[in-house]
Amino acid sequence: MTGFRAVRGDQRALFRWLMLIGIGLRLIWAIAVPVFPVSDSEAYDQFARTLATHGVYGWSAEEPTAYWAVGTSALVAFTYLFTESYLGVVVLNLIAGVMILALTFHLARRWFGESVGMLALGLVAFWPNLIFFTSVLSSELFFIAGLLAGLVFWQRPHGHPVANLLLAGLIWGLTSYIRPVVLLVPVALALVDLVQGPRRFLHRAVQAGVIVLLIVLAAAPWSWRNQRVLGAPAMISTNFGANFWMGNNPQSSGGYMELPAEVATMSEIERNDYLKDQAKQFIREEPAAALRLLALKLVKLNNRETIGVVWNEQNLTALIGARGVMLTKIVATLYWYLLLAGALGGMVVIAGRSGIAAALFNQPVSLWGYFTALHVVVVAEDRYHMPSSPFIAVLAAVALHRVWINQIRKQDRDEPLDIDPDCRGRERRAESLSEKGRAGA
Repeated sequence: MTGFRAVRGDQRALFRWLMLIGIGLRLIWAIAVPVFPVSDSEAYDQFARTLATHGVYGWSAEEPTAYWAVGTSALVAFTYLFTESYLGVVVLNLIAGVMILALTFHLARRWFGESVGMLALGLVAFWPNLIFFTSVLSSELFFIAGLLAGLVFWQRPHGHPVANLLLAGLIWGLTSYIRPVVLLVPVALALVDLVQGPRRFLHRAVQAGVIVLLIVLAAAPWSWRNQRVLGAPAMISTNFGANFWMGNNPQSSGGYMELPAEVATMSEIERNDYLKDQAKQFIREEPAAALRLLALKLVKLNNRETIGVVWNEQNLTALIGARGVMLTKIVATLYWYLLLAGALGGMVVIAGRSGIAAALFNQPVSLWGYFTALHVVVVAEDRYHMPSSPFIAVLAAVALHRVWINQIRKQDRDEPLDIDPDCRGRERRAESLSEKGRAGA
């Protein structure tokens, strides 16, 4: 275990280096690849500029909306009060990126120990897709940062329990303005304690219920705004029906598709309700087809990781050409496959150490499962697995740590031991290993 102790002895320096590398890679990317809004990014940009100029969230001052959650555009609108450029977007993405790096380490250390935390930090620091999103105007990095920040206070071992609960609810309440899907995160986390017995589960379920209530209360002002502007108290956004329909209709491929022509003249609320009812009707009338779509969406959710390249493609093509773009997509997807395999391996490691129940009922697996199930039911694209990224990195770090420990043990077994009753042999061996380490360095 000599190498293991060496890392722990210099853990602060290692943490700083990994953080600096992660931040440096994101800065280099942001300098090399400017922000160029496309797709949803273009909508967020327009909403932010309307909000900054007119104080109205919509395509224009006369077209208020709640189709997309307001949080991302509100954050970006704040930067537009100081500059019309996308510098503020990059700064916000860098702040979110730093939070993701630091909080992934913090949570992995809490769950699995210092060494797993360092490995998880390294995996996130070098994760191509998370780097690429530094130059994308989107909700992804903001949502992941808010999700992790609230998770820090969930079951926090230090501080006052009630204060921790309130802080988790407040942070996730604010995060709901970025993506409302955070609403059921406390429920997914409470399910972890199912295997701990009814009393423990009931206690955790009550905590989850309190946090859900806090999220709803935090979202209440925007619900009231939607009631006043749109005529119905939609909690945050009005796009659930559209997304649900995209993933559940006779023509669906499981991913994004254009909305049907008949909804063009409907209000946002009418459209949301109509498409939600159409999706439910499809599931009731064609359950076999709906099940096939579930399987298709599971594949579509995980079969690649190219969205960070696609949403940077125009500026990236000018920088490295079409072949370079294709190579970048391949590298990003290969990294995704490796981490996906590593995360599954991490679950196997946990199962071997603590049993199958422990492998299935833990916080990173629960949250990975929640976001997977959500989009398998609704609609799937590779961008929708991004909220699971920190948890996949943590589980992959568990597997890497096991490989590392096994390798160290193998090296220890292969080293000839000097048997010495007064322990001088072990001291000489330790000195020898230390000298080898310095020579290798």
